[in-house]
Amino acid sequence: MPADERSLRQGLSDQRILKEVLALVDAAGLDALTTRALGHRLSVDATAVYRYFRNKDELVNALGDRIIGRGTAAASTDGSGRPRSQLRAACIALRRALLAQPAMTAVIVRRPPRGAHTWAVTEHALGLLRQAGFNDPDAARAYQALLYYTLGHALLEAPYAALDPTQSTAELTASRLMYQALPASDYPNTAAVASHLYGSLEEQFSYGLDRLLDGLGLAEITR
Repeated sequence: MPADERSLRQGLSDQRILKEVLALVDAAGLDALTTRALGHRLSVDATAVYRYFRNKDELVNALGDRIIGRGTAAASTDGSGRPRSQLRAACIALRRALLAQPAMTAVIVRRPPRGAHTWAVTEHALGLLRQAGFNDPDAARAYQALLYYTLGHALLEAPYAALDPTQSTAELTASRLMYQALPASDYPNTAAVASHLYGSLEEQFSYGLDRLLDGLGLAEITR
């Protein structure tokens, strides 16, 4: 092995590999992720990756957990430390982390939850719900309601997040105009609200999240 390649290989780490995996997926999509392509980006033989990850599945799982970890790091509260504020901030941060890497959103949502960051999110949310007075069965159900809402919304938003802002706005506007064009005589309810459909997806997410938190009895509103 040449000295320069040996030096690069010795400089490998799981974090460096995951950084290049993310760059590769962002540039060319998940289908482009192969050990050969990754080795090329890292300037090492493809087999060097197997010292850190046994296969592509393990690599993708680790990448998903890293993305969720970014959401955990970004979460903040209004300073009150109240369970509602912290749960709301955690859901918002998770959505943003997923949409920052739209090529990975569907992969993360559809895979079984695993990894230290993922489990830490679960532990934190369940702790907040129990702190708020939920018994164990209700804490589990409330946590899953918040999680599924956040993941589902991000999954539906991902195609828009993959576009540049101008294209995304144009797509949403086209959908709204389609509903506005429907004859009011046939679709009176749709016609009445059509101008309010397909607006800001962030505002829509926040609206639904607040209503869900209200419905769970976490009535301290933070907007």
